[in-house]
Amino acid sequence: MLHYFNSLSNNYKGIFLAFIGVMILTPDTLFMRLSELERWQMVGWRGVLMGITLFIIWLCFMKKNPRNELASLLSIPGILVMFAMAFNSINFTLGVAETSIMVVLTALATMPLFAAVLSVFLLNEKQPLLGWVILFIAIIGVGIVVSDGNNASNIPEGSVILGGFYGLMTALGLAFTFTLARKYEWLAVIPATCVASVISGIIAFYVSPEFGIDFSAPISVIMMGVIISPISFALLLIAPKYTQASMVSLIMLLEMILGPIWVWVGLGEAPTPVMIVGSFIVLASILMYIRVSRSLQ
Repeated sequence: MLHYFNSLSNNYKGIFLAFIGVMILTPDTLFMRLSELERWQMVGWRGVLMGITLFIIWLCFMKKNPRNELASLLSIPGILVMFAMAFNSINFTLGVAETSIMVVLTALATMPLFAAVLSVFLLNEKQPLLGWVILFIAIIGVGIVVSDGNNASNIPEGSVILGGFYGLMTALGLAFTFTLARKYEWLAVIPATCVASVISGIIAFYVSPEFGIDFSAPISVIMMGVIISPISFALLLIAPKYTQASMVSLIMLLEMILGPIWVWVGLGEAPTPVMIVGSFIVLASILMYIRVSRSLQ
């Protein structure tokens, strides 16, 4: 496998890493459901286990100048990224616990569009009028999915609007993180994510209404916190070093398609036809945006 990887061109290396990362990521929400943990317990386990595992991966395979990379976390951009990633970890998990997986993942898929908006303010990049129109259409698509979310089968008895909001906030937080990483190339995003994940986990355990720490579903907890989240995240962060970020964003759309399918097959959580149409509108909007942005480069 390593020999095959080394024989690829840089572009195909990036595509390969992103594809493997996304395929590992797609069953994440299924294992979150299977854990049956109270929402704050789930935030806690995901945060602590992902942070520790990702730090070990970084320390063993990805570090270049550990002292400088860790020092970058004490800068203002480093603190902002740690805050954003802790914010993401909490919002995504709360969204999954709140409502349909398709609602959350469809909202999360708008991340490239939020990144485009933030690049205008943080990177002084210009966005064409068509880009703003596409963003508006994508938000309409998310609204369609949310509007019929309560009719999906076998979903948590929470607020579909709140779940969609959590998904959008996760997308915004990720877009903010990746935009800062583009602006400050010296910023060590992976160590920042490790610290943020652990902090969010500790906070979640503290505010959890359940006394003590629940480890009643060890296989599901270990799968989502030790294997799926840290490994997929590491691969997806490496991929843009070899290929265009727009290509990575395109491949990441597979999670929006395959994530709900895993939960559908595993637990019978089925979206409605209206939700599928809304999700398709979001998917088509992002594909259109990526094509437009690449044509302007």
